[in-house]
Amino acid sequence: MKNLITSLILFISVVSGFSQDLNYGVKAAYTRPVHISNVRMANKMIDINPGYPSSWISHYISASLSATCNGTIMKAVSADDHLSTEQKNILKTVDMGSDIVVDIKYYTTNTVTGENNEELMHFVVTVVPEIEAQYLGGHQLLTQYLKENAVDKIAESTSKQLRQAVVRFTVDEQGEIANPQIAVSSEDALTDQLLLEAITSMPKWKPAESANGMKVKQEFEFSVGNKVSGC
Repeated sequence: MKNLITSLILFISVVSGFSQDLNYGVKAAYTRPVHISNVRMANKMIDINPGYPSSWISHYISASLSATCNGTIMKAVSADDHLSTEQKNILKTVDMGSDIVVDIKYYTTNTVTGENNEELMHFVVTVVPEIEAQYLGGHQLLTQYLKENAVDKIAESTSKQLRQAVVRFTVDEQGEIANPQIAVSSEDALTDQLLLEAITSMPKWKPAESANGMKVKQEFEFSVGNKVSGC
């Protein structure tokens, strides 16, 4: 997991750029990843979320887990942080790219009064492949492509007022760009269309792979917009 997070940080940093006062870059479309091989073998909540704070909990009420399997959302409940048979079955058939949503109801003990307080913990992890998709030619060519085909074509008058836009897209099993869509609009129709066309016309990638070498799809986000200034 540590290696995965490190690779994500490096990937995000090296494909970002700055042009005509605009920040831009491509990153994988998730914030809390978990390898599909770890998901398949999970027995406890900590196996899918290494940061799971079990020390917070003095007594469990219930632990709900849901994920998408073969296009259908499935849900099961266990008594504590040990996964039930039903939950394990969900994780063994979970779709690549699916969010795993977990809701834990539990008690904490007030150290002053000794009373139990009911609490709710919610977290989401995303199932990712062992080997992530990569732009053919490397990150430098990807940055160059985005600059030449998207960022530099945004009119200067528009760029000064441009809200950050996000285009979400999939790199499919053949390395082709699929299903590009505006996830967050720049609020300028021409700019949105320009960004969509740049992503749609992007050259092939090397597709993501599972642990057994099978090619799998992976979602990414291209963002571009003005840098947000702090107070």
